Formats: sequence, structure tokens, C-alpha cells
Amino acid sequence: MPMKLSIMTRVYWRCYRWPGRTFNFTLPQILKRIAKSGYQYVDFCEYPIEFWPLDMAEKDIDKLKERLRSLNLKASGITVPTFSPGLEILPSEEDRRIIIRRLKRAIEVVSALGGETVMYGISPMPIYASEKEAYRWTVNVFHECLELAENRGVNLAIEFVNNRFPTSESILEFFEAVSSENVGLCLEVGNVRARPLKESLMEHLRRCGDRVKLVHVNDPANIEWLKSINVDLRETVRALCDLGYEGFIVTESLNSSISCSELDREVTKAAKHLYELLNEFD
Repeated sequence: MPMKLSIMTRVYWRCYRWPGRTFNFTLPQILKRIAKSGYQYVDFCEYPIEFWPLDMAEKDIDKLKERLRSLNLKASGITVPTFSPGLEILPSEEDRRIIIRRLKRAIEVVSALGGETVMYGISPMPIYASEKEAYRWTVNVFHECLELAENRGVNLAIEFVNNRFPTSESILEFFEAVSSENVGLCLEVGNVRARPLKESLMEHLRRCGDRVKLVHVNDPANIEWLKSINVDLRETVRALCDLGYEGFIVTESLNSSISCSELDREVTKAAKHLYELLNEFD
């Protein structure tokens, strides 16, 4: 099965302002724009007044599924934005269970939509408890969700968002503690703050490649910018292909200086560039 391309709804958020940004108004507009862009899959990024899995009634899920079908689009996954510090490290167990309920509901919704992944970033900082205790709580977040994810065939892709995980080895140790084939890495290609700072992208990929469940790219057609952060996207796609990766490559952002009037053209350009890379190697 080849790799597949998806785009995050967040790419379009800045083009809409309250009171227009709502589930019934903004999201259909975004989906129409994606349908014209060349991307065939959509990653739904939570935003409380646009898309919020905890509050989605079954009728809303059915309506969204029908909207996707009418536009010839499919869901790839749900991105659950990370709090910093994450809710998983709050001192009250009742408060910490909020994020567990949120992740479980995201799993249920993405499964109902036919998607494959839920992405969540972790930030087990020792603010309210010891480092050891915060780490244990964070591992428990995923243990609590494993049975549901495994039963629904959904992967949990983790973004490691702070210096608690400074090396690929520390990331692999976390996966060992969680111990599930359904939990793995969200490989952040363009976000240098969400991967080990002292390792190149290719070093990180060589060490953690068999645990990759999702790939995020930023501004994929901007070759000069990627070069400035030491990323060769062609080399990265080739390495993923060699590793046998068969999941999604998600465009999560484009350069913020692109005007809203030019965004559709730039999104189409990004899709075309990525498809060319996939066709070359996949």
C-alpha cells in the first residue's frame, strides 16, 4: 500500500474570523477548498468552535461523513492540539482524566469517519509532581486508551514537544513503556522543536523509523526554507519508502506570509510537489 497525502484543516484557519468560524460554516468551506486542491484526505485539527470531537453527536458525525463523500474526500485522522504543560500532568486525577476522555472520544470519532490516526503531543514536565511521577502519568494516558484504539484499529501518533525527550533513545524508551503496536511516532519533518535537537532528521528517522505512525510536513514545496533547517524532503520521502512506511504524510501548515487569496494556489502547489515525490519513490 502506498503512502497517502492529507492536509490539516488548520492550514485554512487564519482565513476565517469569528463569528464566521463555526462547525456549520467554516468547516464546509474548508472542505470545499481542500477538494479542489489535489489532496484526497483531510486531517481534522480540533478547534472548539469548529471541530471538537468530545461534543460531536452521532448526527454531526453522519453529516460530516456525507459531506466528505459528496466532495470525494476521506478522513485520515484527528489532531488533538497539545497543551503546555499537558493536561496529563495536572495534579488532580479528575482533571487528568479529561485528556483521557478526550483522546478516547477522538478515537471513536476518527474510527466512525473511517480515519486511521489520532495525533497527540506529550509534555510531561515536572511542575505539579516529580519528573518520575509526571512520566508515569503520561504513560498511563496511553495505557488507558489502548484497548479502545486496538479494538477500533486506530493508531496513536505521538509528537514529543519538549526537552523531556532529548534523544531518539529516550523516545524509544517511552514506546517500550507504553508497549503497544498501535502507539508510535508522529515524525515532525518541518517542526525542529518536536524532534531531538542534536540529531539530524535522517538520524532520528534511522533510529525511530519502524515506529513511525504519522508524518507531518510544513510548507513542503518551499525548498529553500526546508534547506535552511537541514531538511531534504526528497531524501526523507525516499527513506520512508525504504522503511516500508505506508501511512499518511500530512501537510500541517504553509508559510504564514501567504495571503488568504493566494492560499489555494499554494496548497495545490504543495500537493503537486508531494505527489511527484511519492510517484518517484513509492
